[in-house]
Amino acid sequence: MGFTKRELVRFFDGLTGLISEEKQSEAKILIRGFILDFEKSYKYEDAVLQKDVPYVPPYYISVMPQSLQEEIREKLTAKLTEWGEYSPEKIEQMMRVKIYDLKELIDIKDYAKWADDEIYRDFARKLEASR
Repeated sequence: MGFTKRELVRFFDGLTGLISEEKQSEAKILIRGFILDFEKSYKYEDAVLQKDVPYVPPYYISVMPQSLQEEIREKLTAKLTEWGEYSPEKIEQMMRVKIYDLKELIDIKDYAKWADDEIYRDFARKLEASR
C-alpha cells in the first residue's frame, strides 16, 4: 500500500500527538528527515528543479528571504576568498543549492532553523487545510 505525502504528514502528526511534549521536538526532526528522504526516493527534488514547477522547498537558498541570501553570499565570498577559490560563477552556483550542502563551508545553523521552521509551518497549513 502506498501513501501520498499528505497521508504521511497526517499519519506522523497523529503519532506526534501521542507522545510527551518533551519528545515532540525530537520526533518532528525525525519526521522531517523521513519526509525529505521520502521526497528524494521518488525524485521529487529532480521535479522541483525543472522549469515551470511552482514550488521549491524552503531549504533551497533561492527561496530564503533576500536578507538571508545576502548574509550567505557574504559568508561564502569571504570563505572562498580565504581559500583562494573565489569566482562570481562559483558563488552563483552555490546560491542555487540546499543550505545543508554548505555545512562544510559556513555555519548553517540559523539558516537551517529558518528552513525547518518554514517546512513545519507549511506542513501545519496543509494539515489544517486538509481537515
